[in-house]
Amino acid sequence: MKHNIVYIISLIIPGSGHLLLKQWKIGVTGVMILLAEILTIIKFIVPTLQLAAFKQNDGRLTIGAEPFIHDSFIILIGAVLGVVLLALFIIIHLVYAINAQRIANEIALYGSITTRWNNISGEVIPNLIITPKFLLIFGFILLPAVVSIIVAFTNYRTPILPPAFLIEWRGFENFAKLATDPRMSALFYETLSWTVVWTFSSSLLVISLGILLAVMVNNKYIKGKQLFRTIFILPWAVPAFLTILIFQYFFSRLGAMNSIIIPWLTGQPYSLDNTIPFLINPELAKITIILIQGWLGFPYIFILVTGILQTIPSNLYEASSIDGGNAFSNFFHITLPLILISASPVFITQVAFNFNNVVIIYLLSGAVVTPVGSMYSPLETIPSLGFRLMLDSRFNEAAVFSLIVTSVVGIAIVFSWIKSGAFKNEEVM
Repeated sequence: MKHNIVYIISLIIPGSGHLLLKQWKIGVTGVMILLAEILTIIKFIVPTLQLAAFKQNDGRLTIGAEPFIHDSFIILIGAVLGVVLLALFIIIHLVYAINAQRIANEIALYGSITTRWNNISGEVIPNLIITPKFLLIFGFILLPAVVSIIVAFTNYRTPILPPAFLIEWRGFENFAKLATDPRMSALFYETLSWTVVWTFSSSLLVISLGILLAVMVNNKYIKGKQLFRTIFILPWAVPAFLTILIFQYFFSRLGAMNSIIIPWLTGQPYSLDNTIPFLINPELAKITIILIQGWLGFPYIFILVTGILQTIPSNLYEASSIDGGNAFSNFFHITLPLILISASPVFITQVAFNFNNVVIIYLLSGAVVTPVGSMYSPLETIPSLGFRLMLDSRFNEAAVFSLIVTSVVGIAIVFSWIKSGAFKNEEVM
């Protein structure tokens, strides 16, 4: 009964249960933490949350009360931090309550505390060491992500820019525009369709090319394996943006593809009037950019699969040859399944990387012909369009686009990750 009481009072006042159990240091520390929590809630969290949803006299719900005095964006960040701190306070209370209950149980069973600092330090010190990493992840990844999600429910865009203006809460109005605003709806669905094609086509090309070259180079009849492996790694060694710029000139109307290679293949002299608009025509540009991404991405998959191939036991192929297997059956029934079991999480992250790849789109979409009436290039994907909208200070629209598609893609990736079975079949290798 006593340990239940200790748990309840520690849940309300951290450290009180420890004081009842005569654990003075931990108890006093808990009480001091409670005082710091109360001070933080009164001085920071409550005022910030009040300003985060301030009702104006005309009925508008704004972030902040007065322009120039309150910066809506800073208040928004502060509100997110306030909610996170409240969650942290709850966790601290739970930890104190559980610890107090455990100590009460030990006293009831053994008459004294059996867990000493030497045992606790083995758990506490590693967590303290990795705390800076989690703080960096929160500050540079989680916090911006949460703020961007919240922005999707506001009118934060030009000319509504703080501190001169207060950001207003708009609920699902921005999402409704995707169905009611023809221009935004067309922009969203056209960009979404190309994003799906780009993501899966480039990922399929990168993964297929990497696996194919790795299997070919690993063949026992191939001589000079080290030379081939070195050559295939070279595209990965060159900075991606330099390679993209080289390809941009290579496929231009004055580049080597139009001025040297095509005339040599066709036997026709070079002429600007007969050049192929690889990066000007939207459809050709889409095919070209997928091929360029294949060149940029295959070395990583090649290296990964090369390492996996070294771990496949040779007796599997010997047994297959006895049963009449050939190179094709060995690949589809032995090599490929074992590659997928080991590398499927990496392949899934490759899909996520291609989905979020803004650099290649940003650098190559400038020369593409933009349809009349459109503000953005037909090569824009959802992430790159979000980036363009952000540069145009249309933050709420960028957040809406990114939130919808990222949610769908995230669910698909997590589902694929779970279904891949890579973590359930470790004994296979």
